[in-house]
Formats: sequence, structure tokens, C-alpha cells
Amino acid sequence: TAIATMMALVNDIYNTGSVNRAELRTLCLLLNPFAPHMTEEIYEANNFGGVLNEQEWPKYDESLCQDETVEIVVQICGKVKSKLNVPVGAAQEDVLAQAAADPKIAALIDGKTVVKQIYVQNKLVNFVVK
Repeated sequence: TAIATMMALVNDIYNTGSVNRAELRTLCLLLNPFAPHMTEEIYEANNFGGVLNEQEWPKYDESLCQDETVEIVVQICGKVKSKLNVPVGAAQEDVLAQAAADPKIAALIDGKTVVKQIYVQNKLVNFVVK
């Protein structure tokens, strides 16, 4: 929901520790339909100028919403053992090599025969071992 997404945004702001004026203005614009009185007060207190509900809605840039990396789950025989961050759309060979080089995974497959390697792009790697 929109409220849950706004709360996630506010949590990210808390974790970052600060917000600049442009970000605060955009946050006020986005929150205004849900909390108009509070956001009008914040908007006025920060001297952004004009009335908040008469301001132009923020523009959406889809390119800013695309992640450059993705978290891949690494499994051994279907059980999650580790996670890796890899570039989106990374080649299967690169991801399998990185997964096999992970210290946790290397220790668990050492001395065992890898029967099958399963790779689901941008999702998971699974090593089937004997």
C-alpha cells in the first residue's frame, strides 16, 4: 500500500540520518494526500513558498528505480546456506564461480561431488551434491 511504502521511505531516511531540503519538499508532497495538515505545517515551517496542495506533483524517473545489483540466494541441496550480491543480469558462469568461491559454500561442498548446478537468473543458485 501507499502508506506502507511511505513508512519504508521514512525508515530509510532515519537510517541515512539526514534529508536535504529538496528531499523534504518531495516527501511533503508525497505525504500530503494522507496527512495534509501535518505536511502543510512542515512545508510552511521550512519556507518552501506557496501552498503545498497547489504545488506540482513530483516527476517520476523510472531509471532511478532500477537496482544495479540483486541479492542471490545460494543453496546446497535446496537449503539456503548463503547470499550473494551480484550485478543484475550477471552471466551464469560468473555467478556460479562467485557462489562456489564463497567461504561458507566452499567449506560445505569441499570433498563432495557437485552433481548439478542450478541457476535461476537474479534469484538463486543451487548446488546438488553427493
